[in-house]
Amino acid sequence: MSISRSATGRHDTEAKAPIAAADFVPPYWATVDLSSRARIKEFEQTPLSERGLPTSVYEFIRNGALIDPDAIALTYIPDAYDLTTAVHLTHRHVLQRITQTTNLFNDLGVRAEDSVSILTANTPEPQFALWGAQTAGIANPLNWMLEPELIGELITAAGSTILVSYGGDVATDVWPKIASILDHAPTIKTVIRAGGSRSGVVPPGVRFIEMMDVLDQYDGDVLAESRVIEWDTVGAFIGTGGTTGAPKLARVTHGGQIYACWSSAMAHQAPIGVVRICASPLFHVHGIAVTQLTGLALGGTAVFPTSAGWRGPGVIDNFWSIAQEFSISSVPLLPTIANRLVQRPDLIPAFHPVDRVSSGSAPLSMEVADRFRRLTGVSIAEGYGLTETSGAVVTSPRGMEPTPGVIGLPVPYTAAKVVRETAEGEYLECEAGEAGILLVSSPAVFAGYLNPLQNVGVLLPDGWLNTGDLASMDEGGALRITGRAKDLIIRGGHNIDPAPVEEALFAYPFVAEASVVGMPDPDAGEVPVAYVVVTDSTEFDLDDLTAHMQERVRERAALPKEFFIVDDLPKSAVGKILKNRLRVDTVERSFTRMLDGAGLQDRYELRVHDGGAAGIDVAILLVDVDPATLDRARTALSSTTIRHQIRSSTSDETPSRPFPQRVI
Repeated sequence: MSISRSATGRHDTEAKAPIAAADFVPPYWATVDLSSRARIKEFEQTPLSERGLPTSVYEFIRNGALIDPDAIALTYIPDAYDLTTAVHLTHRHVLQRITQTTNLFNDLGVRAEDSVSILTANTPEPQFALWGAQTAGIANPLNWMLEPELIGELITAAGSTILVSYGGDVATDVWPKIASILDHAPTIKTVIRAGGSRSGVVPPGVRFIEMMDVLDQYDGDVLAESRVIEWDTVGAFIGTGGTTGAPKLARVTHGGQIYACWSSAMAHQAPIGVVRICASPLFHVHGIAVTQLTGLALGGTAVFPTSAGWRGPGVIDNFWSIAQEFSISSVPLLPTIANRLVQRPDLIPAFHPVDRVSSGSAPLSMEVADRFRRLTGVSIAEGYGLTETSGAVVTSPRGMEPTPGVIGLPVPYTAAKVVRETAEGEYLECEAGEAGILLVSSPAVFAGYLNPLQNVGVLLPDGWLNTGDLASMDEGGALRITGRAKDLIIRGGHNIDPAPVEEALFAYPFVAEASVVGMPDPDAGEVPVAYVVVTDSTEFDLDDLTAHMQERVRERAALPKEFFIVDDLPKSAVGKILKNRLRVDTVERSFTRMLDGAGLQDRYELRVHDGGAAGIDVAILLVDVDPATLDRARTALSSTTIRHQIRSSTSDETPSRPFPQRVI
């Protein structure tokens, strides 16, 4: 498929008149059945350039505000235990604040090529800065939970002279980091506090602005500076490729963000005025695009439950009360959140407004998906996207029954193929059902990394994006993710690059060899663990190594949860460490712990099979089994995302294919 990523032209952010009461629905929003590849191809007969999409996120948001300016755009709940604390902002007000913030940035000298770094929180004020920065220049949303040194490196790489930060509260304690961040970000000349507590110390040596004290000095109806924004204009530098290690900033375009929101919303048949919970981190495309921007563009409501989203105190326990109080119908979540919600079936009401739940970022447990459907009456529709695609580009469309493990179909105007790489470096398409590397061609594909050297092997010469993930595609075009070609560890949706963690291990004097991989975890999906070969076992001290790692590893989530001391690491003929064998070992350890923890010691046999591109599968044979033992085994393994088969020694059952997803 040939796709022009600049087909929709450009937009001139010239002065606009104040919005008045309106009943205007942009023509690009329509209800269309996209439940099969054939229907999607029929929809694609109209070129994307004729769909009437705007080319700047500001105009996308403005068009959404025109649908009903006085409807609620953002609902912020400071205290999940007291829903009367909720603050509501209309579309008219949000657009005015974004316009004012854009004008503030322009007044501070921000122009098209200038970036503004933003330490975000799930509160309204940083969102004014996020969209205002993209309208004036380039936004650089940052994960405030990273160590100050790494945040400083990211700011320096982006070249920002302005740092916007939430002031903090009991759930999001960001402000105390500001001084340390500035020590590592010499380019910053201005610090702006956007909402939150005002009790933090003002950093010396920089210009300081209290954003909410100055915004009303700026016009909220008209943009002071005209700017041409084209479909391919870069709107944001978003961190990707792991939350540790050298800075890796993706250049995400205006058109990419707009298209990713629009196409996935069309596939889901998201209604005008949709009320959507916005609890994913707003430094990540899942929170930025999937939850917030889509809602704004549809004239809908984004509900922010505490500044910390899903991590906020009381959010999980009070989720169903929040959903009922604010009539939330759409819930984008992470697999770990789905798992936590089904752990409290007593809190799930008999009647609730939720009718669409989507999941992304990591594999979803089949057992959790089944339990969620049984308990809530709603199936979880899985999807797939990357920072490099500005959001979801594969999804389970409305009308297609969600199947756990299947991430769905490519959205309209996006193509996907599964390939295997030859010894000559060429890509050959795989047969239906055959696992290989997933490539994507889409209007959502980013403009490359800020460091062009990082584009090698990612942006392919023929326009395809190498996702680095392993997948298979069935004859109907539906995709299933089978693993990751890259070595990233995903801890609760938090990406961890093992390379710098391994470097920290090598810096310890008694470590000869080391390798860090992800170990399956029922709560976080996976956690980092380290395999270590020591030089002198008499001198080696595990407590000392642990303290060493706590000093060297800048991101707490990347600290190995366990250290396995081994005599040797598995290697290839040329000496390369075989991480796949280590992953098999972690799966064996994880399953053994879960089964033994259920009191099944000596009552099962375990076999782990590494299927290469097809992923890891586990077979569990229960011996001397009774129905209670089967039930305990199923319960013990209910949260794991690793494909597994449980059989009893008395069963004559033969699986239809090796290691099915779930058999009992």
